[in-house]
Amino acid sequence: MPVHSREKKESNHEEMEVDYPEQEGSSSDEEDTESSSVSEDGDSSEMDDEDCERRRMECLDEMTNLEKQFTDLKDQLYKERLSQVDAKLQEVIAGKAPEYLEPLANLQENMQIRTKVAGIYRELCLESVKNKYDCEIQAAFQHWESEKLLLFDTVQSELEEKIRRLEEDRHSIDITSVSNKSDKHQHSARSEDGRLFYDGEWYSRGQTICIDRKDEYPTSAIITTINHDEVWFKRLDGSKSKLYISQLQKGKYTIKHT
Repeated sequence: MPVHSREKKESNHEEMEVDYPEQEGSSSDEEDTESSSVSEDGDSSEMDDEDCERRRMECLDEMTNLEKQFTDLKDQLYKERLSQVDAKLQEVIAGKAPEYLEPLANLQENMQIRTKVAGIYRELCLESVKNKYDCEIQAAFQHWESEKLLLFDTVQSELEEKIRRLEEDRHSIDITSVSNKSDKHQHSARSEDGRLFYDGEWYSRGQTICIDRKDEYPTSAIITTINHDEVWFKRLDGSKSKLYISQLQKGKYTIKHT
């Protein structure tokens, strides 16, 4: 390995450095000192250059080995990481990964809560619609009843008006005999401001009058109401009746103050 070779180089270098003093110490000839030292210096520089080149090559080899080891470790780490990701993907696809199961459980719980709330809201909406429907039905029925009563009153009033006019027409015809018809005495009678003007006299509500009709006994009564075309009165026995102003005009009835 590169580490051992480096240690070996360093130990060799140390040995070489130690050997030089021994060589220098073993020289006993003082006269040859300069020449021998020059020779030794030349050999030493040559050995240093070789050693440096050798060490440089060893460092390059070591760097190359380190780069190769780093590349191998990186590839191995990539393969292991890719294998882990593939395994996790298979767990997700199979529905067994915790990263998938925990959020899925939360989603299912939220779904159940929202489904329950939606069901309650649906029931409330249905109940509200039903109540609104019942209210509409009741309102329609009440409107129908009201319109029916109004129509009944209108038709009844119209029929009563027709009956009243028929009675007026019937009472306006006065035939005294089958073969002869005599002229009738016309009386002045009209209603004005809630009072009755008859043959030059005024009659008001609350006054006592004597009502006379042909072939009947005179009747005492109290005037209760004076309308446009009729007069209501109350007899002494408490019974109420009416006579038409047209009947007073035709002379079918006559009245006077008592």
